[in-house]
Amino acid sequence: MATIQSYLNKYRKTFLYVIPADYNFTLFRISPWRLNLFRDTIMYCFPLGIISVLLFLVNELVNGKVFFPVFMVVVIISLMGFVVNRKIKLDYRMVLVVAFLYLIATMYLLFVGSDGPGALYLLIITFFTAMIFPTKATFIPLVVNILICALIGLIIEFKPFPNALSDTYNLPLWIAYSWNFIFVSFVSVFMISTILNGFEKTRVKEAVLVKKLDASERYYRNIFDANPVPMYIFELTTGNFLKVNDAAVKKYGYSQEEFMSMNITKIRPTSEISKLMDIFSTIKTREYSGILTHMDKSGKLFPVEIDTTIVNIEGIDARLVLATDVSKRMNYVRMIEKQNQDLKDIAWIQSHKVRAPLTNIMSLTEMMLQQPHGDHMDLLYMLKDSTAQLNESIASIVNQAEGQQPLPPE
Repeated sequence: MATIQSYLNKYRKTFLYVIPADYNFTLFRISPWRLNLFRDTIMYCFPLGIISVLLFLVNELVNGKVFFPVFMVVVIISLMGFVVNRKIKLDYRMVLVVAFLYLIATMYLLFVGSDGPGALYLLIITFFTAMIFPTKATFIPLVVNILICALIGLIIEFKPFPNALSDTYNLPLWIAYSWNFIFVSFVSVFMISTILNGFEKTRVKEAVLVKKLDASERYYRNIFDANPVPMYIFELTTGNFLKVNDAAVKKYGYSQEEFMSMNITKIRPTSEISKLMDIFSTIKTREYSGILTHMDKSGKLFPVEIDTTIVNIEGIDARLVLATDVSKRMNYVRMIEKQNQDLKDIAWIQSHKVRAPLTNIMSLTEMMLQQPHGDHMDLLYMLKDSTAQLNESIASIVNQAEGQQPLPPE
């Protein structure tokens, strides 16, 4: 069995060599599937055809008929010689093969008659030719059949050599027979043409769609891989990482291989594992965003704002996560909050510590103005103390205001 399989493999490789799938046609252009159909048909039908022809030729030789068997052997050898001859361009070989097949079918008709396989062979060759050649050449087999029927009609009428059809048909009867044969050929070719045109259009649409999908996939893959913000995809059922971008590798300190062997719990602090599980169990079917605490390989904690969505990767339900480090933003917010508190403190100082000595100064000044010639030494000392208090309060406000500078926003 192994030996038979090895011979079959060699046989197939031979045909793949003499009829390559990547051939560049010059005479016409056909789809790859048509070329594969031509090669596979010749490859698989040739041995069976040889057996059937040999059986028929033996019978002819037994009955004393020599010309037809010898002629068929020469034609079949020539046919296979053209098939395997790589020096002849493949598109020309295809035309020659079909021409020889038509010749074989015609000879069957002439020397065996309409009861033999000739008419059936002609019809099969019509199907075969319509399927392997370009769409524009679909109806050429019909024209060939008309010409063959006309040629045989002339042979029947004028009898240039002995043949089986001349003994069975006269010209009117052959015209009736031919008309039915041509009608069947036309219907068959028309149906094949319609089906193959639809098939070709579907293939073109599929090719365009695949091309667009490939371009879209490359586009979004580039967005994922080249995004400066860490992004990763993890499986919903297990939490295992499926894919991470370079920014995530750089931010978290793990290599691609390490990420692929990790679970999302590895980038969360132990104290937040339970919170992660609660979130994980409630957002399996919807988007989620919020600020969480993540941890890199060294154990450093940092806040991240995450935006997530559900995706499907090769049939696996997963979640795509965009994790933005918001450490600077959080620090800036805390600084703004502290500055606001300082401003509140300054306002309190202004309303309490500054206004008290300022009120004293105003009152003492008013008293001195009411007694312009009196002894104001005590009032002056009191005014000096109030001025000193006012200076201290103002200095305190200035120092507190200059002590905090807000950070630029992230």
